[in-house]
Amino acid sequence: MMISKRLFLVAALLAGMLCPARLLAQPQNMNKLGDPAPPLTVMEWIKGKPVKIQPGTNLYLLVFSSLTHANEMALTNLNGLQEKYRGQGLIVAAISDESPMQLKDFVRARGAEINFSVAADDLARKTTAAYQNTFKQSLMPRAYLVGKDGRVLWIGHPLRDGVAEVVDGVFAGQYNLEQTEKEVLAREQLDGYLGLARQNDARTRKAGIVMLVVRTNDAAGLCEFASRIATDEFIEHRDFAVARRALERSEQISATNVTDIAVTRAILTYQEGKIEDALAQARQALAGAHTEADKEEVNICIRAMEARRASAAAPANAPVAEKTNAPAVTP
Repeated sequence: MMISKRLFLVAALLAGMLCPARLLAQPQNMNKLGDPAPPLTVMEWIKGKPVKIQPGTNLYLLVFSSLTHANEMALTNLNGLQEKYRGQGLIVAAISDESPMQLKDFVRARGAEINFSVAADDLARKTTAAYQNTFKQSLMPRAYLVGKDGRVLWIGHPLRDGVAEVVDGVFAGQYNLEQTEKEVLAREQLDGYLGLARQNDARTRKAGIVMLVVRTNDAAGLCEFASRIATDEFIEHRDFAVARRALERSEQISATNVTDIAVTRAILTYQEGKIEDALAQARQALAGAHTEADKEEVNICIRAMEARRASAAAPANAPVAEKTNAPAVTP
């Protein structure tokens, strides 16, 4: 089962489970979607048939990453997409910057869990560089969805940015290039802000104000902005004021993402060190949640907060308690 982006962030929020992305540099404006995909020039195909990008009947999902660092969720999601659409022409391929020897050892150990093609890029990372430079990407890992005409339809994080929804839309005939460009641009702007915030750059506050203006009529986008400020594990100095302004504006213009706003507000409070206040806010959000999905989201948040509070309170030399299947908090 695919886990939603929102639940992924909440589950990772305070439990230290977020898979770290490698920050290479600040993202820049990308080339226009719809440009031709560069060819795949790799050192060796480690698993599956060699993949060649060419116009025809196939849709390609190319994932550039260090495969041995991928977490279980990433492998599960890629496997799920490959199985779901294999009969309709989807080809999933992971291109890793690791050596063929490393990848062979990895595939030997976990090959049964990988049902997509795996390749080792050449020593100069030629293929990775071709895609990253052509589309002016600087963050890793990156995924590129290539259409049946050999042109790039989407770019993003292979786990976090909604690739499954995009693939579903393409196969359902609902893909819209113009709308996708807007969504990817909005995400690029958010990544740009996060790049500054992670480096504690003096321009972060100004970039945050710009984000508030750019997303002033985008309730979901404002909530996401605040959530990323709250949960990104690489940000040492979080701009709580900007995040709260984003939530306030989101609340003003939307009545449909109430639980998301409430959970994000509780996370911000927790990150400020006000643990009991944060738990009180989260429990209040649970009382107001209407759907099972919303309740699950809030319960994940509460359990994570309670676990971190217990861990922080335990003496350094205390024995590790046996794991239990504690029931979720319910209204």
